[in-house]
Amino acid sequence: MKVILGEIFNSWQGEGGSVEGSAFGRRQIFVRFAGCDLRCTYCDSRKYIDPRSVKKYRVEVEPFSGKFKYFNNPVDVEEVIKWITKLDTGDIHSISYTGGEPTLQILGLASLMEKAKELGYDNFLETHGGHPHLIKKIAYLTDYASVDIKDESANATKDWRKLVVNEIASTKILKEAGAKVYVKLVVTRETRIENVRWYAEMLKGIAPMVIQPKEPMDMPIKKVMDFYNVAAKIMGKKNVSLSFQVHKYLGVL
Repeated sequence: MKVILGEIFNSWQGEGGSVEGSAFGRRQIFVRFAGCDLRCTYCDSRKYIDPRSVKKYRVEVEPFSGKFKYFNNPVDVEEVIKWITKLDTGDIHSISYTGGEPTLQILGLASLMEKAKELGYDNFLETHGGHPHLIKKIAYLTDYASVDIKDESANATKDWRKLVVNEIASTKILKEAGAKVYVKLVVTRETRIENVRWYAEMLKGIAPMVIQPKEPMDMPIKKVMDFYNVAAKIMGKKNVSLSFQVHKYLGVL
């Protein structure tokens, strides 16, 4: 089984705030899949959106060194597992499958997650959650999950409301399968408070939510706190947290 990747590296998880399911501040090995079917305006992995253009993947051979080796795509899952074991520094919380959108390569993702489980690793899935039928195929292999709620201002797709409904459905599937799951909402200057209220109402009793300002942050802090206040009043004050991309401030991947 082969997959098309962007990169593999060992780093700290820089997102997730302090809600259940978050791995914020934990050491992970990241496996970034190439390919995504959304087009978010704030995407920070744009060069990996089209898998046809990702001819090579890179491996940071020594954590935090900035030293990379490049290899041809697609790569066999067994080779990815070898890199995971080589990059294991003995303090790894979980393997993070990120993207792009990992579930678009569902067979390869499932194979990789199965093999990681066999080696004793926990699996951490980062997904936009837009395809519940694919999420069902790997929910039982998932220990932790971060599911995006794509705000209207992300301009990710034409049918935004359907996407959000699918994301909520994926969150439910993962939760019911036993994963510790939270939802990540990236907010922008254009985010509307009535939309935040809608997300919170749908998520209440299902999973906690982290609110993450788009980087670089270009909105008044009061607006962020208003979003937080509305969500916390609906979902419960222990089920909402702020999240920032701390790894970027540290200058690491």
